Parts: sequence; structure tokens; C-alpha cells
Amino acid sequence: MIARIAQIVKLKGLSIGGRLLLINALLQVALVIVSVIAWTALNAQSQSMNDLALISKAARYHQDADMLHASLRADVNRALAGAQLTAEEQSDLEKSFNDTVLDFRKDLQTLDRINLTPELIESEQKVRRLAEAFLSRALDTGRLALRDPKAAQRLLPAFDESIDALRLSMDAQTVLFSQRIVAANSGAAEAAATAKNWILSAFIVTTLVVGLLVALVSTSIRSSVRRVRDVAHAMAGGDLKVRSASTGSDEIGQLARALNSMAEHLSGMITQLRADADRDAFGTQLVEALEMSDTEDEVHASISRAMVVIAPDMPMELLVADSSRAHLECATSHPLAGTPGCGVESPFSCVAVRRGNPVAFPDSEALNACARLRGRPCGPVSAVCVPVSFMGRSLGVLHATGAAGVVATKLQLSHLTTLGIQAGARIGTVRAFQKTQRQASTDSLTGLVNRRSLEESVRNLGGISYAVALADLDHFKRLNDTRGHEAGDNALRQFADVLRKTLREGDIAARWGGEEFVLLMPRATSQQAIEVIARIRANLAEAQLIGNSPLFTASFGVADSAMNSRFDQLIRIADDALYRAKDGGRDRAEIGESDKITGAVPRRQMEHPASVDIAKLASGSG
Repeated sequence: MIARIAQIVKLKGLSIGGRLLLINALLQVALVIVSVIAWTALNAQSQSMNDLALISKAARYHQDADMLHASLRADVNRALAGAQLTAEEQSDLEKSFNDTVLDFRKDLQTLDRINLTPELIESEQKVRRLAEAFLSRALDTGRLALRDPKAAQRLLPAFDESIDALRLSMDAQTVLFSQRIVAANSGAAEAAATAKNWILSAFIVTTLVVGLLVALVSTSIRSSVRRVRDVAHAMAGGDLKVRSASTGSDEIGQLARALNSMAEHLSGMITQLRADADRDAFGTQLVEALEMSDTEDEVHASISRAMVVIAPDMPMELLVADSSRAHLECATSHPLAGTPGCGVESPFSCVAVRRGNPVAFPDSEALNACARLRGRPCGPVSAVCVPVSFMGRSLGVLHATGAAGVVATKLQLSHLTTLGIQAGARIGTVRAFQKTQRQASTDSLTGLVNRRSLEESVRNLGGISYAVALADLDHFKRLNDTRGHEAGDNALRQFADVLRKTLREGDIAARWGGEEFVLLMPRATSQQAIEVIARIRANLAEAQLIGNSPLFTASFGVADSAMNSRFDQLIRIADDALYRAKDGGRDRAEIGESDKITGAVPRRQMEHPASVDIAKLASGSG
């Protein structure tokens, strides 16, 4: 129980000297409390005695006034019998009138100066008013009785009335004085008893507190020794996280600090070894995860999972440059903590990208902090910015924030650096691979898919019906001969642009070779394809009116999967229809007829043979 109390009052955090000083301080506090209690009790008793003395004094003056009142009444009655008095007796009687009135008034004034209770003051003021009326009538009646007793008889009724009124008031005041004297006696007795009780209680409590403190100090000293012993046993057992709280300046504190220092050094060495192992393990797992990511979206997903591993509650985001490399966009963010919302717009606007190394900012309000960290809705933050690059080219930045003043740990900073390096390497690799694939599947001049990609798209249609159109630019050889190959290339690019803008969503346009193009329209019939081709011809004519490119037209041959299930046969049907469109005057579309294709269709002479680019052929770009 005592040990529990010692733990509650935190004695275990004090040195032995501090604990002794604490006992001394508490004893002084106890003495002060006892002195205050005794002083308060004695003051209460003294106040009660003073009240009793004042009331007793007031009662005595009240009795004197009552006696003077009776004496004055007797003198007046004696004056009424003035015929039997000698002149000398009358003179003495008049002098007695004046002396009695003067003494009466002095007693009343003395009562006024005594600090009485409100009800006694009110009674005294009433007695004073009635006494003044009585004294005035007594003087008038007595003096008149000495000169003319018969005339004084007429003043007796008023005199007697004042006597009765004053007597009643003084009797009531006497009752009040009696009650106050009884109450004052009771208060004094109660104050004396209370003072004795308080002093006795304070003595008992102080004795108990001192005994408890001695027990607490001895218990806390033994507890400190036991804690140091327990810490030493725990360290010997391999638990290097345990620390001794006995850090005072005494011998126990010195021993505890020595044990803590030893544990710190050992723990630091082990932590460093574990951090190196964790860093290596994180890097290995990250590389393996990124190697299994075949697309940039999968890379972003792996990076997002890695963010959670680095810090579950630290907002992070990966900002990646767009195709123009002039703007940064948020590619992925921390799935739990969210995005910190970095306002940097371009890669080289970020100081980390310019320096080529990770940059940490302990406080966004610091003078040398990045300006884009200030003014965030969450308030001041700390931040880490890691550049993301591939083969010396900047791809973006990895941005993470935390609470102001709470800097990322060395392990987190190491993981963020590893994540930035590996993310840049994988994103660059995926983009390079995708670019190679895109170049292999598209035509470099028009940007449309090439013949091989179109055939792959047809195979992926499965059993879906479709229409196919074969387009050929009219008089393309003449255009090249008269305007030059650059004009021919511009015509091919313009026609491809019109196809992209006109075709329906899901339709595919491909450059088949030279000035020939193939249009694949899933879930369309030949008639629907004719309607699409009509829009293409109209849009082509409109585009030529706006631009400065040379004027040209195109002819189309159309077939659909209802005519034949094989794509190569549909191409033959569409090619035959294109023949008929050319023969019919060009700048038109014809629907093929499957029953007319019985053998090999002789290829017509190209209006402009396609030149072979050895470099493109070697690179596999189609």
C-alpha cells in the first residue's frame, strides 16, 4: 500500500537528497497549517470575548440609564410636593434635575459609541428618542413644579405617558441585551471548544503525515535500489530497451545512468544493424515489386503500397512530369494518410530536382524552407522532397510531409530515397518499353496504328460483327510529282487527322501502306460504314478549306463480316470495291460484292509506290 502511494506521489523520480528536502518542506507546511489553525481558533475565541465585553459594557450603561431614569422620576415627584420644601431644598432639587439629565445623556451617548449589533442599535436609537422626550418633559414639569405645583399638575399626564413609553422601550432593550449576553457567552464557549478540537486534530494529522512521509521515504529508497537491480537483471537477459528511471545525483542515480548509458550504446549498435538490414530488405522487396509491374499504373500502385510501409500516417505523393515535361501531375498518393498537396508546377521548380539530392525541411516556417510549404490549410509542416529521375533525366519528385518540427527518421529518409531511385528507374524503363511498343505498332508519319496492329485488333474481336473500309488517296503520285514529297506527307497526315476526328469511339484507323488506309468499324454494317465515310469526305473537304495543305480526295471500298468471316477475304472484297470507286470517277465509296471474288484479285498499279525506310524496317516500327 505504501509503495503504491509512493508511486502515485512520484517519489521514485527524486534523489535521496531531494526526498529528504521534500520531507523538510512538508514538515514546514504542516507547522504553518497548524499555526494558521491555532491562530484562527484563537482569533475566533478572542472575537467572541470582545463581543461579550462590549455587550456587557453596553448593558451596564443601560442599567445606569435606567437608574437615572428612576431617580429623575423621583425628583419630579418630589418637586410636585414643593410647598413643603425649603428654598435651599428646592435649589438642591433643581441642581439634581440638571445633573441627572446630564448623566442620562452621557450614558446614552456612550451607548451610541459602542459597536453593537444592528437590532441593538435600532433599539438604542428608539430609546434615545423617547429618552429625549422624557428628559424634556421631566425638566419642564420639575422646574414648573418648583414654582407652581398646581400648574405642574396639568403636565403630569404627558409626563406619565413619556415615562411609560421610555420604560417599555428600555424593558425591550433589556431583553435584547440579555439575549445577546447569553449568545455571546455561548459563542465564546463554542469558540474555545472549536479551537481545542482544531488544535488536537491538527496535531493528530501532522503526526500521521510525518509518520507516513518517513515510511514513504524509506520505501522509495528501497524501491529505487530494487528498480536499478531489476534493470540490471533485464539488461543481462537481453532486454536493452529497458531503462532505469533513477537518474538523481546520488549514488543510485549515478549507477542508473551508467547502466542506461551502456544500454544506449548497445541498443544503438543493434538498432543500426537492424536498420541496415531493414533498409536492405525494403530495397529488395521494392525492386521485386516494381519488376512485377508491367504498366505505369501498376508501378504507381506498388509505390503507393511502399508509402504505407515507410510511414502509415505520413502524407505522401508522387508527382510525375507530363508528356511536355513542363508540368507535374499527381501520379499516386498515400492510400491512408492522403496527399500533402505540393504546389510545385514543373520539375525544375523543385529545389530537390535542381540539387539532384533529397532535401528535408524541419519546419515550413523557417527562413530557409521551401516557399511552397507555407500557407497550407493544415498549418506549418515538415517535409522531405526526393527527386525522381531516369538516366539523368528528371521524371518528377516524391513529396512527404509531417508535423512541424517532427523530422522524418533516418530510416524513413533512407526508404524515401530508395523509393525515389527505384521508382524513377522503373517508370523510365516502363515508359521506354511502352514507347518502343508504341513505335512498333504505329506508323511514324501519321501516328495511326500499322498493318500488324490492325490485324491483331481484328483477331481480338472474336465473334463480333464488323465493317472494313479500304481508303486510297486520289492522284497521290501527281501530288508528289507537282508539289513535292513534303506536300504528300502533309496530305497523309491531314487525312489521318480527319480519320481520328471523324471515326466513332471504338473504330480503328490504320495506315495499310503508301497512300492506302484501312478503317475497322466493330458492330457496323456496310451501309453504316458508308455513312461514316460520307462524314469523313465532308470533314476532309472542310479541313482543306481552313488549312493551307494541297487539295486532294480519297476513294473508299467497303465490306462487312456478313460477306465473309475471314479478314483477308474482306480486304479483297473491299479492294475490289475500291477498284470500282476509282473507275467510277474517284472521291466516292463503293460497297463490295462477295460473289464477284472468285479468284485472286489482280492488284492495281499504285498511284505512288511506298518507299522502303531501311532504318525503320530494322527497328521494327512497321
